[in-house]
Amino acid sequence: MMIQLPSSKSISNRLLIMQALAESKFEIENLSTADDTTILHAALKSKSQVLDLGMAGTAFRFLTAYCSIQNETRVLTGHQRMKERPIAPLVLALKELGCEINYLEKEGFPPLEIRGTKLLHKQISLEASISSQFVSALLMIAPYCQGGLEITMQGELVSEPYITMTLNLMSQLSISTIRKNNGIKVFEGAYQRSKPMRVEADWSSAAFFYQYFACSNLKTLQIAGLQVNSIQGDSKLSSIFELLGLRTSQTEWGVSLSKVECNTKAITFDLIETPDLVPSVAIAAALLKETCIISGVKTLRIKESNRVLALKNELAKINIEVLDLDENRIQLTKLGTLPNSVYFKTYNDHRMAMSLAMLKARIPEIELEQKEVVSKSFPNFWEELENCLKADKVN
Repeated sequence: MMIQLPSSKSISNRLLIMQALAESKFEIENLSTADDTTILHAALKSKSQVLDLGMAGTAFRFLTAYCSIQNETRVLTGHQRMKERPIAPLVLALKELGCEINYLEKEGFPPLEIRGTKLLHKQISLEASISSQFVSALLMIAPYCQGGLEITMQGELVSEPYITMTLNLMSQLSISTIRKNNGIKVFEGAYQRSKPMRVEADWSSAAFFYQYFACSNLKTLQIAGLQVNSIQGDSKLSSIFELLGLRTSQTEWGVSLSKVECNTKAITFDLIETPDLVPSVAIAAALLKETCIISGVKTLRIKESNRVLALKNELAKINIEVLDLDENRIQLTKLGTLPNSVYFKTYNDHRMAMSLAMLKARIPEIELEQKEVVSKSFPNFWEELENCLKADKVN
């Protein structure tokens, strides 16, 4: 059987911002249909002064920077959870560059009123330990700052491959950059390209099917459209799950998964560069190993939900203990047998919903709150999971 993944929303969202800034519009092929991308696409076309971005965190951060260089005033707002997600480091940097931004409710958090202007070249420091999206948002508007922009990233970088992805796409669209350690220089310029930009299949979405396959009776699984040599940081999924006994092979149509012997009883992962993979990796490892320690989880506490707390609450229902070792590390231990049925909360969080749904590989009856939340990133998720379940029964 062959799994069909959605297009990468990370690539799609970056290309939409770059396309909106380009004087000569380039074409985007295979654009994501995920809610986050649809919301951003609509916002970029909207003439409304107030833009409600719902739960689309990437859209909020990217539009904060984008609106800062538009000659107009915009208000960005969103879901209540969005108002609990920090935005201060990006706002501080944009204000230092000359933009006027006001917090409309709690200091340091959305909603924002942004009065756009022409930003001037400057050397600025940006706190990068909260979200790499702050860095990417600044990078994408940097060519349109008078004289370009020089950014020094402060603190421990999180999700660093997403910064590399942003720079890669900028390069493909004729922008010159220099990166040295934690410093990035972006030269003044304009996005341009004569050929269309095609969006890859989404490696972040593949995590759930790696998770399912690892815990299932399936001997092989094919996933269409993936490239092992990808600009997406979450392509590290293949090497991460190799430690859990999965082998990934590149094929002409995507990747093929198979299983190899893996007898280690305890395992440790550092997922600071790929925090979106934590729910899937954590659940799979908890089922397959006696204990698992995962570091790099501090940013999970400010995602669509507090994913550390969500994992702790929901996995307790199936006799898996999640302990905080410190702010950045958790330990998972299976304490007993799995139940035959369970009801999971999903916290209005697409990744929690999908990672918990994949426990159907081991638990016969699972009921999930807010099944529709998966459309945030993976609109056809339930159809693809059903295909897995049917194939698994045959085995």
